[in-house]
Amino acid sequence: MMMVVLSTGVLASCNQEVIQNNSYGYLGLRMENDPSADVIVKAGSDDELVFSVDVRNASGQSVASVEDHRTVTTDNPIKLQIGNYDVVASYGENQNAAFDAPYYEGSKNVRIYPDKINTVNLTCTLANTIFSVEFPEEFAEYFEVYEVSVTNGTGSPLVLSNTPQAGNALEAGFDAEAYFAVTGTLTWNLYLKNVDGGEYRHTMTYSDVEAKQHYHLKFNLGEDVSADGAFIVKVTLDSTMDESSHELVLDFDNRYLPSVTSNDEFAVESGEPVTTPVGNTISKVLEFSTPVGVQSLRITHDNDNLEKSGLPRSVELVGASAADLSSAGILVSQAMGTKAVTTGAQGVLLDITTFVSRLPVGSYSVDFTIVDVKGHYVIFELELEVISDVDAEAVAAYVGWACFAKLEGRYFTSQTPEGITFQYRKVAETEWTEIDPSNMDVNASALRYTTVVFGLAPDTQYVFRAVSAEDKETKEITFSTAASATIHNLNFDSWSDSDEYPNASGYDIWDSANSSGAAITTKPVTDAVKGYAARLESVKAMGMMAAGNIFTGQFAGLAGLGAKLDWGTPFKGRPIALRGYYKYSPKTIDMAKAPYTDMKGQMDQSQIVVFLTDWTSQFRINTSNKEFVDLDNDPGIIALGQFNSSNADAGYVKFTLPLVYRDATRIPNYLVIAAASSRYGDYFTGGVGSVLYIDEFELIYDPADLTEEEFNAVFSRVNPF
Repeated sequence: MMMVVLSTGVLASCNQEVIQNNSYGYLGLRMENDPSADVIVKAGSDDELVFSVDVRNASGQSVASVEDHRTVTTDNPIKLQIGNYDVVASYGENQNAAFDAPYYEGSKNVRIYPDKINTVNLTCTLANTIFSVEFPEEFAEYFEVYEVSVTNGTGSPLVLSNTPQAGNALEAGFDAEAYFAVTGTLTWNLYLKNVDGGEYRHTMTYSDVEAKQHYHLKFNLGEDVSADGAFIVKVTLDSTMDESSHELVLDFDNRYLPSVTSNDEFAVESGEPVTTPVGNTISKVLEFSTPVGVQSLRITHDNDNLEKSGLPRSVELVGASAADLSSAGILVSQAMGTKAVTTGAQGVLLDITTFVSRLPVGSYSVDFTIVDVKGHYVIFELELEVISDVDAEAVAAYVGWACFAKLEGRYFTSQTPEGITFQYRKVAETEWTEIDPSNMDVNASALRYTTVVFGLAPDTQYVFRAVSAEDKETKEITFSTAASATIHNLNFDSWSDSDEYPNASGYDIWDSANSSGAAITTKPVTDAVKGYAARLESVKAMGMMAAGNIFTGQFAGLAGLGAKLDWGTPFKGRPIALRGYYKYSPKTIDMAKAPYTDMKGQMDQSQIVVFLTDWTSQFRINTSNKEFVDLDNDPGIIALGQFNSSNADAGYVKFTLPLVYRDATRIPNYLVIAAASSRYGDYFTGGVGSVLYIDEFELIYDPADLTEEEFNAVFSRVNPF
């Protein structure tokens, strides 16, 4: 027990000038041992303990704290506003269980008055329960392994052993003391293995366990070391509550220890995994034998699926009725045929056939702990691997694209099944299409396999299943492809009455800067791939170079000598490319503005750009203020494709512009397609007379319409799934 003393008194005169605001008071600390205290447990050191101190207001919030109580003195007090506070002092780390790690704590409420150092006596006491063991040297002559594991019922147990594992924080030698948070109970398990290989286990639980109590088990060999093949061990319990001793006769004849067997159809060994097909109803019975009579038979596990199947995470069978586990499909009885298990029964039968047959595919671990009336115990670990009753089954389809999807399956055999693949069909059809097994990407360590299936129809429901050379009828999973969205007038065949805007009546998709007064985008009468095209020409207007342009969005008005443009049309599709035709007749750049004045005399370039964004609204371009979309860094851009050319074309040239995706999960809100007869027209730079024709644009969704190089470019930065 340690005493924290908070000293009182008025501040010395040398500090009076510091106290100017009478809404504050002061807290000083002095720590010392309490000579009258009954020190139950040593702190582990004769040195002065260093306590941390935390001051908390009425709401429980920390308003002041120090790591070392010695730094707070009468000359260096803690300044606090007047009021009530809880002062909490502690030493060590408040852990659930650890070796040689005492934790002291104490708290008290204190009232802070103006201009004074107020006094409180705060006693810190041990907040843990301690457990330790002692074995004599003679044990090494008879036992190869002797150890005690102990737990407070929470977290992993601590093990005191003659052979502790180096580096394992949960194991220590017998010179260590185990400190536990107080939960009310302590359970210790003795394990002995003699030099001849015989094993012995014993368990005991203490209740009403409190802080400051030290449970020390002292093991000694009895006067008769050997009697009829048995050892006699005297165990003395030394604690602050009581002292007691009793003798344990340790019989290493396994005929007298609890044991577990299973029926022939369900041959299992403790800790060894056993495989069973899902839904299998072959008899599965465990028989627990206790020659001296059962005291406890407990089932424990830590699995969500087992709990959902009706099996509690911990259940005691002794004293329970047969109905207690019937909902989980477990039948329990004594070997003599009674429908319940009573204390002293020498045999217990558990029929888990129905229970196991209900489990979904997966791995399960269940512990059965049987303790006889003399404290001997055995833990039987049942490791179950519930597998499918077929070679393979479908797991999931990863979609989001219009014409392709990724399929995933798994298999249940130790070796990859022969001919493992997938079959798929449209939901509306009956005939299956089987994918070439050579196209499967197999992960043998995970027993999984995947493939990407191409050539699917947009906006269509499909079903697929996993198959092998042996199995055809397996679980089917349905999935839907995305729609192949498009926008009006991608072929530029519909124009306004003035032939200046490629929009039919009722549509507001395309626009240009024609509204600025110069007819720089027009409908050619005859020069088109099919129907009509768009003709973009760079001209001199109002003394400035103006590029012929077209874009999805709306012209928003003039801005000085430039224009305001709202880029983007609402769009939810995810195409993988833009295809179309262009023809370009460039001129030498003869008009330029900063920062491109050095480009005068160079050949002009055309530009076609397409990108998808998840902007929440259109992007306002202002050419006068040089406010443009940052194609390289705009975080709203999901995918981008751009094309520039300075070639002079004799006729129309077909192009395919892959959309390079930067993110394969986000869904677009806007589509931007823009073209210009002068690449740097936004900066009033270009060649007067450069003419760009564009026609027959279309959005591509099917990878079959792209070359391998083009498709690889689409997902060069991200995985499509």
